[in-house]
Amino acid sequence: MKKDYVNKIFHNIANKYDLMNDIMSFGIHRKWKKKFIKHIDLKKKDIKLLDLGCGTGDIVSEIDTSNKFSNYISYLVDPNINMIKEGQKKIKKKKNKWINAYGENLPFKNNSFDLITMSFSLRNVSNLKKTLSEINRVLKVSGQFLCLEFGKIDNLAINSIYKIYSENIIPEIGEKITGKKYAYEYLVDSIKKFPSQEELVKILKSKKFKFVNFHNLTFGVVAIYSCKKK
Repeated sequence: MKKDYVNKIFHNIANKYDLMNDIMSFGIHRKWKKKFIKHIDLKKKDIKLLDLGCGTGDIVSEIDTSNKFSNYISYLVDPNINMIKEGQKKIKKKKNKWINAYGENLPFKNNSFDLITMSFSLRNVSNLKKTLSEINRVLKVSGQFLCLEFGKIDNLAINSIYKIYSENIIPEIGEKITGKKYAYEYLVDSIKKFPSQEELVKILKSKKFKFVNFHNLTFGVVAIYSCKKK
């Protein structure tokens, strides 16, 4: 099953996950994440947040430093316990609740969260539509779902360069840093198979989200999706 395979991958690379992100993206992923949280569109200053597929907690860290909210409770959820352990080393605030769970079956009541974020994790779920249905279920009415994910590049020249880099260089870097070349071959493959920006917008609309839009970064290498629950 995909979820078992993906879980194994992140189990094996968790201790080098942050380092690899910095190397592969030349540090640009940090700028993407800073821009990502600027798309939070909530007037409330006291919220309940779910960061799904939280990894090592970068998004909650960015929200903390941004001072967007005067008070909030964050639930950091990830299916991989090793990733959670790495995140707990970085983020030690007691208000953060770390939970080991899959996006397809969230252990929360309906209408629980004001904001749900996902950063580079939606493409890793085993059932995209079921996960989006679960996100919609636990999100409050008019609550915001914000997603940062790899996209399809809208420039042919840039896309050609990116293809060479991602298919030939990233797996080799992964092999040298983590000893797990297959993990980064999976990364490249998962990006190829993930829906385009326009296709994901259609899927989100079909899952009872409104005000669905996306914003490309770096020629569409990644995209920020923003929507709210109907």
